[in-house]
Amino acid sequence: MEAVQLLQDAIRFQATLCETSFGQELISEASPVLWYGRPRANQWLTIGTNPSRGEFLHRDGTPRTGQAQKFYWRDALSFEDYLGNEEALQETIERASAYFESGRATTSWFGKPGGAKLEALLNGMGRTFYDNPASVIHVDFFKLATYEQMGKMKAGRGWMEHPTSIELLERTITTINPTRLIVLGRENCRAFTGFSTTGRLEAYPAITYEIGRHESGIPMIGLHMKPSEVFVGLGNGRDSNGLHYGSYAKREHLLRIGQALETIMDEWLVDGRV
Repeated sequence: MEAVQLLQDAIRFQATLCETSFGQELISEASPVLWYGRPRANQWLTIGTNPSRGEFLHRDGTPRTGQAQKFYWRDALSFEDYLGNEEALQETIERASAYFESGRATTSWFGKPGGAKLEALLNGMGRTFYDNPASVIHVDFFKLATYEQMGKMKAGRGWMEHPTSIELLERTITTINPTRLIVLGRENCRAFTGFSTTGRLEAYPAITYEIGRHESGIPMIGLHMKPSEVFVGLGNGRDSNGLHYGSYAKREHLLRIGQALETIMDEWLVDGRV
């Protein structure tokens, strides 16, 4: 019931935004995405920006249907009808929950089992999206899919940090009740209070991390990077250790980065810092 109420409020927010100038940026028939993966106890939670158009649309802009469909597509259903359609609401939640189980995950972002990207970083920390039941679940800061990347839109960050958007995110965190939060991206980290320690990895000095506690007390780590969007701003050079920035994206290095972060987090927790 809690998930249904959360979804309904996300739909109401979507309907409201569709009446604003920002509405043209939204894929209006795309359902809000509550989460990627099935919530369960003792999970970690990774937090990204917002659903990409590729989760709902093919490259040519046509909707994903049949075997290619990942999330619920509202189609001709009005927002009002969607809100009261129990079957549609349940299908929306189930499609989101079955994201990794169904083999429909966007591996170019999340990574394949045993591959690179975000999955490799998590593997280095002893976790994975692909076990059953899953030890990690993903959510986005902003639950609505857009045609362009949020970072490329002038009004994007403002709508991401709209009070309703923040409330939906916080309620999602409460619903999932994870044992750790991993916030991806510098701008997303800035939107969270509670980070108290900042540092750089000795072996990978281009990586800045933050550590702290969410207001609920959940330990959280913030990364000023997204392993799935390969250190876009670093260019083609080398870090102060002589390692080429392109190497950061390889599985072997992402595993080591994950291991290093986990060690730092464990030491921080043992020290009992707040």
